[in-house]
Amino acid sequence: MAVYVREAHPSDGWVLPGNPKLGISISQHKDFGERCDAAKLCCSSLKMTIPMVVDEIDDRVGNAYSGMPDRLYIVDKAGRVAYKGGRGPFGYKPSEMEQSLVMLLMDEGRVQQSVVRPLPDRATDRRAKK
Repeated sequence: MAVYVREAHPSDGWVLPGNPKLGISISQHKDFGERCDAAKLCCSSLKMTIPMVVDEIDDRVGNAYSGMPDRLYIVDKAGRVAYKGGRGPFGYKPSEMEQSLVMLLMDEGRVQQSVVRPLPDRATDRRAKK
């Protein structure tokens, strides 16, 4: 799931040079309704396929998880943080996150212990003939 937090680059704050060129102009939210409207726009513009929730206007989730500007987490079934990525977008390490997710799923017994599959017999036979 994604959590929509305060604007990282609002039109009434630190504006990224590319935002006006792309038609992105969102001011810092003054109330929860404005934040929800911005989150809906984000979902539709990015054609998001994962659920999104919206942080309260007091930024309690963003502050608790140090989510500005972006951060990727894996939370286990018990609600514990199983992986905390670096600050995005430059701190993203997708392969590190993937490894953490696979390890978590293995611990939960949801992924086979061996993620490396043997070659099919014909591929093995072909290689042996060379």
